[in-house]
Amino acid sequence: MASAHSLHGMKILILVSNGVDEGSMSNIQRELLKTGATIKAVGIESGLVNSWNANAWGLYFPIDQTMGTTLGSDFDFLVVPSGSRSIQKLAGNPHSERIISSFVEATKPMAFVGDAVELLAKVGLATGWNVAGPERVKDAMVAAGANWTGTDTTAHNILLTGEAVDQVVFAGEIAAHFAGKIEVKAAA
Repeated sequence: MASAHSLHGMKILILVSNGVDEGSMSNIQRELLKTGATIKAVGIESGLVNSWNANAWGLYFPIDQTMGTTLGSDFDFLVVPSGSRSIQKLAGNPHSERIISSFVEATKPMAFVGDAVELLAKVGLATGWNVAGPERVKDAMVAAGANWTGTDTTAHNILLTGEAVDQVVFAGEIAAHFAGKIEVKAAA
C-alpha cells in the first residue's frame, strides 16, 4: 500500500547507533521510502550498525555517513528510531546534541520513535516539549523539563513522539506530520 503523504524530494536523516531496535529501523525506513523521500542513515559507526531484536543481536543496516561529518542543515527532517542500546550510545556522543539542536534552531520536523524520546533528555533538549512514549521513560522526561502526555502519539509543533507500538502506523503518522510541516514543492 502506498503512503498517502508524499515527501518526494525531501531528505530525511535517520540517526542510529549499534543496538537500534530492528523492527523500528526496518519499518520506519521502509514506510518512509514509500513517501518518495531520500533517506540517509547517520550513525556513530561507519559502514554498518547492528540492530537489537528482542533479546539478541539482529540485522545489520548500512550507514550512509557518520555523525561527525553530518550537518543538520543538509536535511529536511530528523527521525530517531527506538532502541535503548542505540539511545545510550547516541547520548554519549557530542554530535547528537549538535545535530538535534540544529533541527530545533531551524524549526525542522523531528520524530522520536518510542523510547528514543529519552535522547532529548539525555542531550539536554527536552525542556518545554509536550512528549509521549513508553511509561519507562516518563520520569526521565519529566525530570528533564518535558511535559508528559502519556503513550499516545503527540505532536508538538515540529516534534512528534509516541510509544509507537505499531511502528508501521507510527511511520504513517511521521509522514503525515512531516508533510504538514514542510511545503513540498511540486516538480516543474
